[in-house]
Amino acid sequence: MKENYKTVSKLLFPDEQAFSQTPSQRFEDQLRNQLHSMRNERLRVLNPELVEQGSENEKYKDIADFIKDHVLSVGNEQAVKDFQAGLNFLHKDIIEPLKEDGEFGEKTFKAFYEIFKHYDISLIKNAIRKGALSNTLIDTSSDKNINTKALVNQIQNNLGGIK
Repeated sequence: MKENYKTVSKLLFPDEQAFSQTPSQRFEDQLRNQLHSMRNERLRVLNPELVEQGSENEKYKDIADFIKDHVLSVGNEQAVKDFQAGLNFLHKDIIEPLKEDGEFGEKTFKAFYEIFKHYDISLIKNAIRKGALSNTLIDTSSDKNINTKALVNQIQNNLGGIK
């Protein structure tokens, strides 16, 4: 567990400034990501024993890319609550259920790290999606002034449909 929870938190739930990039900054990020991928591929070929560390970082990035639109749509706090709910769906005998408080702290990171060791990335994504949908239904279904169906559709657009 070389990553610490602050580093992973910033990757998964960046501040809003990270999302407001100019086109040239986005292009630079794309180039940087391509170079990073090329470097990782070279590393895999030359040092297969180091593949596990690199693949772990790629999984973090995969989750970050997956939830990016959701974070933009609902904000960091709600996105973290949905993330925590998703981890709780998967915890069965692996971790103590997380308090869904919207803060990505050490307990959430440790739970995420443990879940990562036991589940495929697609199952983790499905659990996060279900956590977001569940929280939306629970939080809004009794309020007639909120269009729950529209919020559910928004989450499905952000995180994709249940697979």
